[in-house]
Amino acid sequence: MKTNNLKLKKLGMYVLLFAALPLAFVSCEREDSDNIDSNSSELNIVETLETISNTSNRAPSPGTSPIAGIAVNAGFNELVNALVYVDQELNAGLVNLFSTGTNQYTVFAPTDDAFEALYTALGVNGINELPAELVLDVLKYHVVGGRRAANSVVPPVKSRTITTLLGATFSVNKDAVITAIGSTSSITAANISASNGIIHVIDQVLLPIVPDSDKPANAPGTNSIATIAVNANFTELVAALSYVDQELNAGLVNLFANGTNQYTVFAPTNQAFENLYSALNIEEISDLPATLVLDVLKYHVVEGRRASNSVVPKVNTRSINTLLGVPFTVNSQGGITAIGNSASITTANISASNGIIHVIDAVLLPIQ
Repeated sequence: MKTNNLKLKKLGMYVLLFAALPLAFVSCEREDSDNIDSNSSELNIVETLETISNTSNRAPSPGTSPIAGIAVNAGFNELVNALVYVDQELNAGLVNLFSTGTNQYTVFAPTDDAFEALYTALGVNGINELPAELVLDVLKYHVVGGRRAANSVVPPVKSRTITTLLGATFSVNKDAVITAIGSTSSITAANISASNGIIHVIDQVLLPIVPDSDKPANAPGTNSIATIAVNANFTELVAALSYVDQELNAGLVNLFANGTNQYTVFAPTNQAFENLYSALNIEEISDLPATLVLDVLKYHVVEGRRASNSVVPKVNTRSINTLLGVPFTVNSQGGITAIGNSASITTANISASNGIIHVIDAVLLPIQ
């Protein structure tokens, strides 16, 4: 999804908000929300899941209740509160989408305990104490287009990349553990079938940004660019770096893992690389000449720390010079025009000890 000015200003809030995350979550009591009618939640989560959860991996047939109805009746109060909150504040239309919409979606639904843990970590009492724009992005990070049963989410062996409505990805391993950009979670119940999709229950709220210390978004973080890329499962980008190191002794892995110089990396998602492989009719990055891959990688790197406010212009397009010596341009919505294609910044200002990462949705091509 394209990034506009409001979103880019707001992305800085992610690091500031999630900077306060403590090492351990503790429980806290809160007042019940006025948004949920207690009479509509006669069935608790455990009872409902025992009734309607299909724990096998095969795709279940569509159910009779919509996603929103199941969320209310199964007692996913905090998730429903979040949907109502962004609808009220931003007119997002999510409640209607999941209650009466006919399109199919897969929702990774955090439990109330998962939301409570997040509130405790952030030092807030409820979802409405967070910026609505931020909450909307977090919600979109939990939704995938189409009906994806457990057998198309949890892989048999290697990790599987899932692209969300936010445009950012997370990965799922064979043990049903989700590694998001800024957190991890586990699928605790799968294949809850709705009339308009499938719900998989998870035990933590997925975060589309890397939490850091009490530093602002433009201050150095504690992890290197390479560490963040590995931990956030940018597996195809890491594979490309490793490939040119092995073939050309380029030293890129060491540069981004241990180097002290500062760089700005425009990091394509796994899906961006997969789209490139499909377009080129190849299986993986090593099917391309290593010298070409090295040039492509250099085209994604800029010297120095360039936060979103020095990348995305307010009005006119801005030219960004890369390590390849060839520039690309960025417009006021975060759209990138490269020599051979275009991309969009989907997540900005992920702070590393040796630079800043901006996530993009396509691999930039330095040739026509």
